[in-house]
Amino acid sequence: MLNGAKVVFALLVSLVVAGCAGKIDRRAMDGYFLLANDIPAVREMQPHGPAFVQGLRAGYVEIMDYEKAQMDFGDARHFGRKAVAAASGVNVLPDEVALRKIDAAAAEELSAARARLMDAYERDARRLAPLAAARAQTAFDCWLEGSEYDPDRAEDCKARFMTAMAAVEDALASGIENVYIVFFAWDRADITPVARKIIAQVAEDYAQGKAARLILAGHADRSGPAAYNLKLSKRRAQAVAKVLAEMGVPEEAMELQWYGETKPRVPTPDGVREPQNRRVEISLE
Repeated sequence: MLNGAKVVFALLVSLVVAGCAGKIDRRAMDGYFLLANDIPAVREMQPHGPAFVQGLRAGYVEIMDYEKAQMDFGDARHFGRKAVAAASGVNVLPDEVALRKIDAAAAEELSAARARLMDAYERDARRLAPLAAARAQTAFDCWLEGSEYDPDRAEDCKARFMTAMAAVEDALASGIENVYIVFFAWDRADITPVARKIIAQVAEDYAQGKAARLILAGHADRSGPAAYNLKLSKRRAQAVAKVLAEMGVPEEAMELQWYGETKPRVPTPDGVREPQNRRVEISLE
């Protein structure tokens, strides 16, 4: 348990003391309302980005809500911040075991579990098994947090971690690709013959039940105005969706996203034509 309860108590005491003196401490009020209001804001935040990022955000929001219900505001804030960071594109890692005050045996087991997860990340688990990897990470953090004061919670989260890691390691063993990339010519949204073959593979994977949902994310390079590139990335995502629909993928199974030049595969200065950045990424979920 982090020190959120102490923070709340201190804030309330400062409010009472200031009130008795006939003056409200504005800093204490701001701190109290931040604590009260930012958790709903995190919960209502719209998810976007790769499947792994979405999975992390959802998992951390779930833990945040649980901790808030337990009146553990310190941990609620901690996991809320991790949800925001993940959704913002920050590389959010599982918590360090040293963050928590736990006994040596639990620390040893958790350290081994964290090393197992980090090894999976090194083997590209975020791409090959994004949702299972996200579940494993959030379950690990839940297990670690529960190990301080809540053995039942720790055991439940440990079981979820083990289940998720089994799915991650199965995906790594099979090596099944779950993100496909379609590239485009400069300033174009036409589907090339090579791109059509890639899209056909995606449609086949969907037909075989390898995915229940497809996320199509359009991108552009930085060779034109940002507003134009945003529209171009949308047209690219729509072009891929049109071909997938023609190949039998239902429209309701596809989610279209477009980012313009904001998420380059290869970072470049403004104005540079970069073929790797003119793309649509298709994620299978």
